[in-house]
Amino acid sequence: MPAAISDKFIIVGAGLAGTLMAWELEKRGVNYEVWDAPKNSSKSSRTQTHSSPSNTSNQASRVAAGMFNPVSFKRIVEVWNAREHMDVMRETYLKIESFLKIPGKILHKSPIMRVFPNSQYRMLWEKRLKDEHTVSQFIRPVSDEVPDDIVAPHGFGVVPEAGWVDLPLLLDSFRSFLESKGKYREKTYNSKFDDEFQTSNFIDCRGVGAIEDLVKHNLKIQSDHGEVLTLKSNIKTKNMCVNRVKWLLPRGNHTYKLGATYKWDVVKSQPTEEGRDELLTGIKPIISSEVFDHFEITNQETGLRPASKDRRPYAGKMNENTYILNGFGTRGVLIGPATAAHLVRFIFEDKELPKEINIARYSS
Repeated sequence: MPAAISDKFIIVGAGLAGTLMAWELEKRGVNYEVWDAPKNSSKSSRTQTHSSPSNTSNQASRVAAGMFNPVSFKRIVEVWNAREHMDVMRETYLKIESFLKIPGKILHKSPIMRVFPNSQYRMLWEKRLKDEHTVSQFIRPVSDEVPDDIVAPHGFGVVPEAGWVDLPLLLDSFRSFLESKGKYREKTYNSKFDDEFQTSNFIDCRGVGAIEDLVKHNLKIQSDHGEVLTLKSNIKTKNMCVNRVKWLLPRGNHTYKLGATYKWDVVKSQPTEEGRDELLTGIKPIISSEVFDHFEITNQETGLRPASKDRRPYAGKMNENTYILNGFGTRGVLIGPATAAHLVRFIFEDKELPKEINIARYSS
């Protein structure tokens, strides 16, 4: 039986998943509020770090560069449900911008310049276009007009629909709206002791903060530790994100994000020299030495991405009054809007969830 919009809902976690759920409930006029764990004040000289799993949903979203890309470069194929996710994503963030009265501030276009590692890769890119492969809708023909600051002896291809979302601005602006309406509370979720647990419906969006609770439901979230550098540089990339082993994303005012690293099942997130070196080593081959030698590192940030076993998000009902939205992994900006919309239709319209995201896929 579907829920009624008059029922009380509490979203736990104010990261990307929680914010997208809040948006969906707000659109429907649902009676809801958002809980987020009290902020952790501990900082290092280079980054904010996680000292406990309770506050990771918000922090992981803030650290992420917010990139979206419909192409998987390993085999040059489109990512899962790329067209649907791209269309819903664009519509969602544009509507949120309008709602918050910050048009043009959240969703940003930044095509990706994919530097080819060798001639075989270049031929595969050309073959995808010639064969009208499904990925061909997202990629453009090979170019040898390489910018002076980029090293690309085998040429490059472009993904024109790629870009990034300003996640800190999205989270802060939506939180300000929630606070203005009395819908935001700094409160740690604990179903064993909260009186409200007996009278409210919960949507768990805590990311890796939910690891221990999810084990009881045969759901495993892996913590994927990622590091990102912020750089100052005069590099010229034609306002495109440059990618081969790592990516370099322009953020305006000569500022760039360089990412990212991936390290599984890390409990505590903190910056490492290993991560810094991996990022710089990964981008160095495609940047001219004159430019690379003048990179100025201004920040190093880390976060714990919540990833599911099959790299698909978790959505569904865990018990009588608790739902889940989790497991966005590295593609939360892209897949989050459609996944949140599916979950809301499941809750209020009794619409079946797509099997790829339904947590019921682990119960059989």
